[in-house]
Amino acid sequence: MSLKIAFIGVGNMASAIIGGLRASGYAGNAIVGSSINIDDHPRLEQRFGMTMHTDNKVAVAEADVIFLCVKPNLLQTVVEEFAPVVRPDQLFVSVAAGVEISSLEAWLKQPVAVVRSMPNTPALVGSGMSGLIANTHTTDAQKTWVSQAFDSFGSHVWIDDEAQMHTVTALSGSAPAYFFRILEVMIEAGIAQGLDEATSRKLATYAMKGAAAMVTELDEDIDQLRRNITSPNGTTQAALETLEDKGVHSLMTAAVDACAARSKELGKEFANK
Repeated sequence: MSLKIAFIGVGNMASAIIGGLRASGYAGNAIVGSSINIDDHPRLEQRFGMTMHTDNKVAVAEADVIFLCVKPNLLQTVVEEFAPVVRPDQLFVSVAAGVEISSLEAWLKQPVAVVRSMPNTPALVGSGMSGLIANTHTTDAQKTWVSQAFDSFGSHVWIDDEAQMHTVTALSGSAPAYFFRILEVMIEAGIAQGLDEATSRKLATYAMKGAAAMVTELDEDIDQLRRNITSPNGTTQAALETLEDKGVHSLMTAAVDACAARSKELGKEFANK
């Protein structure tokens, strides 16, 4: 489908999505945005070839697909403000963490296609992972378009049960921060053993990057990949045994559980507003 797209809020995540769409061949003149940060408008227009507006209603009225990229605590006010110009044939894609589809449907005030997404920040470098779920008004053609849009800056999975979006948040949306923290500790350990910061950073980060590439590109189970580099009584075994002794399994499980629990709390808070 050749559609006119509007972005309500054009921050980092919106820029990542727009960049992916443009790289995949979408024309800049098919994209509009709306933002209160007027000083950013010339830069965005020059970078993407898009048109920026200050009035959300204007942007929404001329679009077929509307990406909602404002902060979750502001979303209700923003949506209810432009709701009078919403058309039944439009598709709304939300990237607001924790905001449930039922809330969006209530704020839009009429039956309309809605997709809730949970992308993550690696989208900024074309390596994003997004969880997606659609409401009953969303057609197969619209879902196909959304899939292609999100694949333009990474990959995606569709979720059938909205409750599982909390797990998506824990395993993907928030997860880059877990890996950043692990990298920080590894780099610090390398420095403590005598390496300079740049060398320690490069060794640790490329090891993580390479491990992720092996998991996604090689047709082998993760546990087999781990066994392939774990020689009996070798260096890797010593490290892995220490991780297990220190409780890596319970630690990471607790972190994922805490993230999902907080996501559930936020969802209830927005639903009760």
